[in-house]
Amino acid sequence: MVSINGNMPRFPVAALNDPTKQAEIYRYLETLKKDDSGWKKSIDAIINNNALSPEEHFLMLQVIEDFLQARYHHALPADKQIMRDFFIYYIKKFQGLPEDPPIFLTNKMAQIFALAFAADFPDKWNTFFQDLFFSQNFVDRKIAFFYLKVLLAIDSEVVDRDIQRTKNERERNVKIKDAMREICITQIAQSWTTIMNSVDNDTVQCLVLESIASYVDWIEVDLVANDTVMALVIDRLARASTSEAATNAVCGLLQKGMPADKKVGLTLTLMNVFRANGLLSITESSDEDDITRVGSLVNTLGLVLLDVYQK
Repeated sequence: MVSINGNMPRFPVAALNDPTKQAEIYRYLETLKKDDSGWKKSIDAIINNNALSPEEHFLMLQVIEDFLQARYHHALPADKQIMRDFFIYYIKKFQGLPEDPPIFLTNKMAQIFALAFAADFPDKWNTFFQDLFFSQNFVDRKIAFFYLKVLLAIDSEVVDRDIQRTKNERERNVKIKDAMREICITQIAQSWTTIMNSVDNDTVQCLVLESIASYVDWIEVDLVANDTVMALVIDRLARASTSEAATNAVCGLLQKGMPADKKVGLTLTLMNVFRANGLLSITESSDEDDITRVGSLVNTLGLVLLDVYQK
């Protein structure tokens, strides 16, 4: 049976894995979402019950996510503070875990951070990044990993053009991006450099490059198109484990809107750098990844120059 131990919900693992119990769990989960205190009970369960299984943990996060989507905008300041304290707790706990949690939990938690960010930044929480991340040690692989996951979740929530938005959401997102440019994007760009220089982990390196590819479209071009960042990106282009992500970052930069003369200058400069580093050449010994990288770079370089010429 699904039960509540005190005020804390429990979903026994046996029930979670029993198809005959799925309807019961679903009904209870929906009841918990409708409960005005359900999200608080879920936070309490996560904080105070170390015996929660990953599956139970995920269900609790679903309740918290539902609150953020449906009622958080109108929450009292005290309730918003509970959520912020939970975020601080979660980061500390994440850093201290002996093993990485299942990726589905990390992704869900990053999405929850992004929902709170989109709701509160900048008017109600303009120090989001300062409070939660900029005081952290980005040399720590776990912190860097989760931080980058949050950046990508924010991009999905606020920027991703493939997602249909309402007029109010579009206006909100423009306001958020403008505020990020003013308040925190420079520090975010600096964090990419710090992490690439400090965290020797292919997954984290790829997440940095994915973040650059996602954000470069709307941030100041010089935050990426500079000697420091581009040297790191080009180095990752030559590594098999990071080549695809680095290619996406470079292509994102080249496709970014900017004055024609600046785009031509950037494109020609990068083309010369790629040639000097052998990144536009293939040989009989080139593997599939090399061929894919060269094809993507040459295709993007050509399309960018053609687009500028036609304009």
